[in-house]
Amino acid sequence: MRVIYFIFLFLTGFSAFSQEIVTGLQYNPVIIEKVREMRLQKAQPSGEDTIPVGLPFFDDFSSGGIFPSTLRWIDRYTYVNTDFPLYPIDYGAVTLDAINDSGSIYSNGVPGPQTFIADRLTSRYIRLDSLFTPTPRAYHPSDSIYLSFYYQPQGRGRPPSTSDSLVLQFLIKSVYDSLTTIDTTIHLPEIWWNVWASPGMSLDTFYIHNNTYFKRVVIPLTDSALYFKKHFRFRFYNYVSLTSNGQPSWQSNCDEWNIDDVYLNYGRSMGDTVHKEIRFVERPPSMLKNYTSMPYPQYSNDPSNEIVDTIPVILTNRDTTSHNASYSYYVTNPGGSFSKTYNSDTLNILPYYHYSFGYLMHPPVSLTFPIGSADSNLFMMKHIVRDLAPGSTDGDTIIGYQKFYNYYAYDDGTPEAGYGLKGTGALMAYQFKLNKSPDTLRAIRIYFNHTLGHNNQQYFYLTVWDDNNGKPGDTVYSRLAYVNYTDSLNEFYTYHLENPVRISGTFYIGTEQTTDDNLNIGLDLYDNSEEFMFYNATGTWLKSTQGGTLLMRPVIGKPIPVGIGQIPIKKGSLAIYPNPCKSGLVHIILPENSNSENNEITWKITIYDLTGRKLKVFPYAETTDISGLPGGIYLLELQHTTNHQCFTGKLVVLH
Repeated sequence: MRVIYFIFLFLTGFSAFSQEIVTGLQYNPVIIEKVREMRLQKAQPSGEDTIPVGLPFFDDFSSGGIFPSTLRWIDRYTYVNTDFPLYPIDYGAVTLDAINDSGSIYSNGVPGPQTFIADRLTSRYIRLDSLFTPTPRAYHPSDSIYLSFYYQPQGRGRPPSTSDSLVLQFLIKSVYDSLTTIDTTIHLPEIWWNVWASPGMSLDTFYIHNNTYFKRVVIPLTDSALYFKKHFRFRFYNYVSLTSNGQPSWQSNCDEWNIDDVYLNYGRSMGDTVHKEIRFVERPPSMLKNYTSMPYPQYSNDPSNEIVDTIPVILTNRDTTSHNASYSYYVTNPGGSFSKTYNSDTLNILPYYHYSFGYLMHPPVSLTFPIGSADSNLFMMKHIVRDLAPGSTDGDTIIGYQKFYNYYAYDDGTPEAGYGLKGTGALMAYQFKLNKSPDTLRAIRIYFNHTLGHNNQQYFYLTVWDDNNGKPGDTVYSRLAYVNYTDSLNEFYTYHLENPVRISGTFYIGTEQTTDDNLNIGLDLYDNSEEFMFYNATGTWLKSTQGGTLLMRPVIGKPIPVGIGQIPIKKGSLAIYPNPCKSGLVHIILPENSNSENNEITWKITIYDLTGRKLKVFPYAETTDISGLPGGIYLLELQHTTNHQCFTGKLVVLH
């Protein structure tokens, strides 16, 4: 059974079992895509602030962006996400690692034992000189000003080594302080004071010491001469040592730290909580037993056996007392023709400190998604929790999507690590099962991570096997292929099979290595499908012992329409917003590398549905009215009429 929260991989760290190796990322594709989007939209990065903010200062990193909010922070080296933190205080946290603000390993990082300062998370200037309401006055130590935060080493990533650390500093002299002589004014450099640090350790060691996955730190600010100023600020940073290996294809990111719920305010104590709130902790789980997506005809052939009995949902109560709450989930399709609702009995949720990670519940799934003749479908899943206290507005809502496309997927589309095998000739196989046999395997999609110097760009054999008592059997397809990258977010490289393969029952897709280099297939650490992963480095097929989910997907069913999924002469992703679209108007930005010389009339837009059927063709305009499209998912293709440049993007229409 698929489980979205599993422990043992994270508690044992990244290690090499037999011939299997898991490495951190050399590049973060989510950050790379965001930087590209900001460049297309000509968005400016955050910079030095000059206007201080007042108290309270609070951030739980749940606003949805991937960089810290410029309302509170002045840099963007850290990564706001739900992938790396394990059981955060509430939905989302910020990660510090060895990857910079453009999505690459820091250039000053050298593999080996030597540490270097990597990410920084720096607050804006904060007014600690004066309290303005209800009556303006200066702050005093008696005002009980405290800074608190939660932190976690490793999470779902790499454990910081004992020589590495997470550091918190307070600013005691800003650049605005200066010395003035008769002839000149000398601006003094900033002076920071180390107030807290934690040595690196694995998450299992951290949990054993603290009996929790996130530890709370509370620091009083009592020195009015040092801190009670107009330009107070604080910052976190991490010392990193990169993994060292003789082969560049195995070198990678490491040393993740996660921080959550940063809170600075007056009138506090060592024991107070941050907020009176009831929140979700993790992302919405899939309602399928094994997959995040599967072909709709395959689901429709055996729907009852593909749906889970219950789903894991984790809630957190940040108050000091218990709260009665209601929980419900709501499932619907974009057109609204299908809808199901579940309402729980009243929940009594104890305060957070009663649990090691939150209140775990298993609401039943008594629905089945409708059976249809379409090749694909999409359903929205909305989860809602509400405090039942009279007059309370506390609660939370999260939204996920259940996908039924023309491929099988165990993964969530985003890698947190990479998977590889040691040894020329080593085999890796991934198991999938059909409900309706026979069917046709049309293509295999793989997400390859970058490695240092692109040393994983090697030839390999793309292979398909039939089943032999639960393990790969005879080879039914094999051809030489080459590792190709796709830097766009959630975009896999599609290997089309020249001769589609007829498959039945259980089948396997995978690779055979031609070198000892790491192929570095993307590995999703949020989900765990190791029971379906096999490797063979010594002549015997063995089940994988590495937790995680490979970003490798078989494309099943009808022929893929010509032009859809093919690699054009020049390809990239469109910036489309808002997306999902409700108003009927969408903005489509010409990519920066379009080389169009702003001649918009040389471009045309084609809209396809998910079956590849062409719905509409019209000249490009930055603002386009798509109100005539029914609710659903569409592929937009922007094509140059003379030089054949082509850019694509997906659009979700909601009504």
